[in-house]
Amino acid sequence: MRVDELDSLRATALVLMLVLNFVTDLNHFGLMNTETGDMWWWLARITASLFVGISGVSYFLAHRLEYDFTKTSGRTKRLIFWAFVITIITYIFEPSVYVRFGVLHLLALASIVAFPVARKPEFALGIGLILLIIPLSSNSNLVWFGLSETVIAVDYFPLNPWLGIFFIGLALASRIYPEGKPLTEIQWPEKWLWFGRNTLTIYVIHQPILIGLLVLTGQVPLEAIL
Repeated sequence: MRVDELDSLRATALVLMLVLNFVTDLNHFGLMNTETGDMWWWLARITASLFVGISGVSYFLAHRLEYDFTKTSGRTKRLIFWAFVITIITYIFEPSVYVRFGVLHLLALASIVAFPVARKPEFALGIGLILLIIPLSSNSNLVWFGLSETVIAVDYFPLNPWLGIFFIGLALASRIYPEGKPLTEIQWPEKWLWFGRNTLTIYVIHQPILIGLLVLTGQVPLEAIL
């Protein structure tokens, strides 16, 4: 079921993500300088936490009335498909930093492993807290499972903390939306809600558009992309 305020919040997270990824592009092409611990670094983590946490909340709402894996299996399949499309494309264009376990890989995995506790928030909370403290390995081969420490990649979402945040969002949803009803009566603009309801599509196409704009405006030479 859809809750407009969640779609609005997801739209906010999406817009922030677009801005942050544009900043990342500028940094990658030497047009801007960002560093670990600066404002952009913290805003990126806040935005990612919001995005992943909302996904956990939405997962609970999807299974609140019907405990049926098919409720989310279609989206899970799309996540898996696009996750590996992004892996392949980034490997072609940026083989040194290609995506092996990005946000789409994480959400696809979460959609599968969270199902047994989709209606057991106390277990989801426990799993989420455990995932926040599990040690990650220095073995780079485990990056494909989200179990490796930070690696050099344009997009990496390891199980600690991100899968933990998903499970915690799922658990909190049972308290925030026990009846599945919105907390506010705000009438959000439909065009704004559209962004929150089509995040996957926008996420998939946004980078080619951003990089294309940099090329068209002459900020980045075409040969730097190819």
